[in-house]
Amino acid sequence: MRHVGTGKAAKILDEYFRSARLSHLFCEFYKEYPDYESAPVLSKKELTAILKERFNLQDEHAGVYLVRSGGSTQNPLIFPVDIGENLRQRQVLADSLSEAGVFSPKTIALNIFGYSDMYRTAAIMDDILERCRATSLPMSAHASYEDMCHAAGHFMPDFILGTPSKLLRLVEFLTTNNKQLTIPNLLFSGEFLRSGLQRLVEKTLGVKQVYALYGAAETGIWGWCDFSRSSGFYRVIPGVVIEIEAPEHGEFGRILVTNTYRTRFPVFRYAIGDLGRLVDIDGLTYLELRARESKSFILCEQHYDLEDFSAVVGDADAFQFRLQTSQNLVEEIEILLVQEVTEGQRGNFLSEKNDLLRKLVSYNPKWMKAEVRLVSAGELFIDPNTGKTPAILDTR
Repeated sequence: MRHVGTGKAAKILDEYFRSARLSHLFCEFYKEYPDYESAPVLSKKELTAILKERFNLQDEHAGVYLVRSGGSTQNPLIFPVDIGENLRQRQVLADSLSEAGVFSPKTIALNIFGYSDMYRTAAIMDDILERCRATSLPMSAHASYEDMCHAAGHFMPDFILGTPSKLLRLVEFLTTNNKQLTIPNLLFSGEFLRSGLQRLVEKTLGVKQVYALYGAAETGIWGWCDFSRSSGFYRVIPGVVIEIEAPEHGEFGRILVTNTYRTRFPVFRYAIGDLGRLVDIDGLTYLELRARESKSFILCEQHYDLEDFSAVVGDADAFQFRLQTSQNLVEEIEILLVQEVTEGQRGNFLSEKNDLLRKLVSYNPKWMKAEVRLVSAGELFIDPNTGKTPAILDTR
């Protein structure tokens, strides 16, 4: 069952599907389906195969805007977007942010999003800030934390923009080096902001107001949230239709995105990889974001979801699961926690966490190693291109 919302949205989907069926990318994918209601969901797996088979940059009649998805995998998804359509979508988002008072001509924003290896979140944010007539300090995630602090001290920004992973590293740098920054507004994207990290960032940087943006490489950025007021509830810009695949009305389900700005390379019913539901508040429809679809892994031939380990990761500011196989073919799982624990509590804390982990994985030392460790944020692996910390790092 899909929850689309209004009859107007259904009409938009019908018209958009008719054009998507004519696209050289998707004509084969949709040819068996006569109407939008019967059309299948498009996921990254299908889209990657379609692009590999049917998209050739040299055959295009005009330039495209290329965006990368897929993290650090060996087969990343590179999605083409029409340049003009991409800019029109950004303008609508910028207008929405300006009208809501998020950014203003007086805004000065320290931008520490990433820009590397065809990831360009930092450049996107520079453009959106300029469309809001605001000022960007384009440092990027690859700048040194010393340089970030120097720029902030010189230009006195009232906003900081970045992924939670980079914000955690900046906070750790400030604390370790006894430095201070006061930046009252924060905008994050790319990852979920855990409540413990939110409190830590607010305390260290003096943040009073938090905002968030939401989207994906394949769909662009199309949602924004006043995170301080209503964390997890996102306003969706006009021109983007959200459907929810749910077992029952009102329940959380897969978020499906149709982006009608993208007509040259249509994006119809794309499964973005997150769970959510549509909620009406004071006459407005919000997308309530719940979480990523269950991330999972296999250990000693057993399947596990990250949700299974909620008691282990607890209130940690950040965490990372590391999976590897030793030279003796022993399966190893290591959970790294970034969490403030006093020296006196450390031993009992780790003992309890290790007991929980080993119980969950039916620990047997003959063929398994399982350990929980407390680490600093700098010890977590961070993707150098995206500035994100993967929840699971599997090197087997």
